[in-house]
Amino acid sequence: MPRDDKPRTAREEGPRAGPRVHVDPALCIGSGICLATAPRHFQAGEDHRSRARPDAPAADESAEDATALCPVEAIGLIAGPPVPGIPPPDL
Repeated sequence: MPRDDKPRTAREEGPRAGPRVHVDPALCIGSGICLATAPRHFQAGEDHRSRARPDAPAADESAEDATALCPVEAIGLIAGPPVPGIPPPDL
């Protein structure tokens, strides 16, 4: 089987293609780890809890790290770009 030596990442597929982050607001405790780990993907809400940035690029290694580091597992990755007017599914 031929092997492609070039690694494939969401960044190579376009700014909105690939998986994106989702924060479950019922689980988030506002630790801020995700904001420090992947500031391009998260922003703080008025309640100091994290939200996925609406203008965030496709999930990359920093977003995956933030997902893994969340102390309450409130972050997940969802396939595909956001669809205006349709909220992301519950994780």
